Amino acid sequence: MFPFHFLYQVKNLVLRTPLPYGHYRKLKEHRDVSYDHNRDKPPVREKHNGQGGWQPEPSGDFRYRDYASYDEYVSHQMQKFNEILKMQGGFDNKTILLYRKTFYRRFRHLPSFLKKSAIILCLGARQGTEVEVLRDMGYKNAIGLDLNPGPENPYVKKGDFMALEYADNSVDMVYSNCVDHAFDLSKFFQEHARVLKPGGYAIYDIGIAGQGFGAFEAVGWESDETVFLLALKYYKKVLKVEESGAWKWMLLQK
Repeated sequence: MFPFHFLYQVKNLVLRTPLPYGHYRKLKEHRDVSYDHNRDKPPVREKHNGQGGWQPEPSGDFRYRDYASYDEYVSHQMQKFNEILKMQGGFDNKTILLYRKTFYRRFRHLPSFLKKSAIILCLGARQGTEVEVLRDMGYKNAIGLDLNPGPENPYVKKGDFMALEYADNSVDMVYSNCVDHAFDLSKFFQEHARVLKPGGYAIYDIGIAGQGFGAFEAVGWESDETVFLLALKYYKKVLKVEESGAWKWMLLQK
């Protein structure tokens, strides 16, 4: 039996109305009706898109973007939220509600093993919906990190999930649905395991077979099993693995 989270449920009710919602209301101000993607996109988006910018050959089980440098990787990854803001002004209530329900399904089991004082990092959190859901559940020390958190974000601060500014063994849990945006998957998992306390937890959403070759992904794979096996090199226990639509998510313990 899962606990009832009143604040989470109330916000979901508000999102079923056309009323402007929270932080997303401010993001609407950043929509630019004069923006033309084909005309205004930066040079990095000329190279890196859904059709081009990939290395010609796989690197083992994975195929990476053909980035000339780490700076080019960062520049490319930052563009996604910029484009969302300019073209859409963020997300509508229906989309936000869908995201909230998805994140809640990932997190609803946490109270059975994670204290409300836990330090939780949501990595690649962008606008921060997953952080908001965690705080609605009482996890006030949840914070998001993203290369581009956008303007005045109350849930996410600027940070790089490939190089976390946290001490070894200092974090209780990490969550990310941006595995396919990693510059280097081995270093991605290694860095997260580094900051986790002994016995700490990691939840990862992984695109299933054939996922990960879109306009902003940095790495792709043919089989999600290869990602799963790589992650296991850095974690001791597998506590849960489930498929949900186009995603497989796993709960691991250090």
